[in-house]
Amino acid sequence: MRALVLVLAALAAGPALAKSKKAPEPAPMVEAPAPPPDPLAERPAVGPARPFAPPAPTVGQLSNGASTWTVVNDALPLFTVVLTVPGGSALDPAGKEGTSALAVECMQRGAGSRDAGAFASEVERRGLSLSAGTGPDGAYAVLSGTTDQLDAGLDLLADMVMRPKFAGGEVKKAKELLLAGLQSSMDEPAYVANRTAQWLYWGAEHPYGRPSDGTLGGVKRAGRGDIKKWHKASWHPVGARFTVVGAVDPAKVQAALEARFGAAWKVGKRPAVVVPPAPAHDKEPIYLVDAPGSSQTGFYLAFPGLPAGHAAAAPTRVGTIALGGTFTSRLNSLLREKRGYTYGVRAALDEMLHGGTLLVRTRIRADVTGAALVDLVGELDGIRKGISAEELGKAQGAFRQDIVESMETVSGTTMTFANLHEAGRAPDSLAADLGSVGSVSVDAVTQTMAPYDTSRAVIVLVGDIAKIKPQLEQAGFTKLSVVTPP
Repeated sequence: MRALVLVLAALAAGPALAKSKKAPEPAPMVEAPAPPPDPLAERPAVGPARPFAPPAPTVGQLSNGASTWTVVNDALPLFTVVLTVPGGSALDPAGKEGTSALAVECMQRGAGSRDAGAFASEVERRGLSLSAGTGPDGAYAVLSGTTDQLDAGLDLLADMVMRPKFAGGEVKKAKELLLAGLQSSMDEPAYVANRTAQWLYWGAEHPYGRPSDGTLGGVKRAGRGDIKKWHKASWHPVGARFTVVGAVDPAKVQAALEARFGAAWKVGKRPAVVVPPAPAHDKEPIYLVDAPGSSQTGFYLAFPGLPAGHAAAAPTRVGTIALGGTFTSRLNSLLREKRGYTYGVRAALDEMLHGGTLLVRTRIRADVTGAALVDLVGELDGIRKGISAEELGKAQGAFRQDIVESMETVSGTTMTFANLHEAGRAPDSLAADLGSVGSVSVDAVTQTMAPYDTSRAVIVLVGDIAKIKPQLEQAGFTKLSVVTPP
């Protein structure tokens, strides 16, 4: 009862107590400080492109006829030498595809007076990089390092090129390494799609259709005698080209090359390589390669392209860049940014000495293979109708930017000029290419891209056929053919 009385008394007194209290004074208003300016709120104005003129090589020739280009780049005390010789994998014997790949691997495994271990140790001790490779148009060797090691590096390069040991044990090791690499690569859908598309586009017997890295059976059948014969036919001065870039004196480079590769490198006889035109392709099926369990589908489309130095190269390059040569190009914007089907999709020209292709390649999520192919074909049909003035300007700028960026490093400069040198282009062809691309018109791009009809393309998809075939058929792609890659 007492507790209840106290509660009632408190309730009764509450209003009176509340009335006796004064309301608190309001806090004074404090003006909030102004936020700092946002540096990203407004895009900076894009200024005019700075003038750029690519360097011009100093041109020379060795006493045995080998051509030399030297480009001075003295920003850092570095150099790179690229030596190319014609032939390459096109000279692989039939049924022994991979002979050239095996040979260039063995060239790096002992030369001159050094066995494999001593040769590798000497290269490493001097901080050099020395390697060799092969492709459908020729073979190459690449040497790079600091300029104080140029003479020693050229000595090692000369040994590798002219005096490889080809020891039996090293041939066996090289073969095992190549076979393991091939077997591993065949598990990658994009690699298999590339390999299969080239084989189907050019033909199984065509020099460009046979894989440069060989086949499992071809590498197994190639022996020590085969690689020695290939080396003798390939590595001599006829058609050889040296491209040297770095903090070097062109006259001293010429003398150093002459001392090591002039009289000592004997002229040989190079077998003729017949490179016929690519066969015509018209409304062929979409070729499928089964990769059970794959979460991605490798896409590879090959269109008829252009050989190196073709007169129509400039507008075709611009159209190809607009199609799939940059992050904001049509294909990447649609398939990656809008759809989310892929990490990226690219279109590029593959320009070789006797022909070329326009390639489109990507890896797509397996569950959207059919939808992605519909979109891809749509964009390919769309580019044939032309590009906008904005796309033209962006593509021209991208081409120029790629050239400028390649000139930022010694290795990039060397590779750019070595490709031109190997293709038999003129020493000033890089500047000519920049000028021709910069003057391309929208109408010229429309004209050169009009023939790129998907009915003329070879299309290869590598993925889990059980997953992707129903998607393709539902999307209207019913002309399908399952193939086994080479």
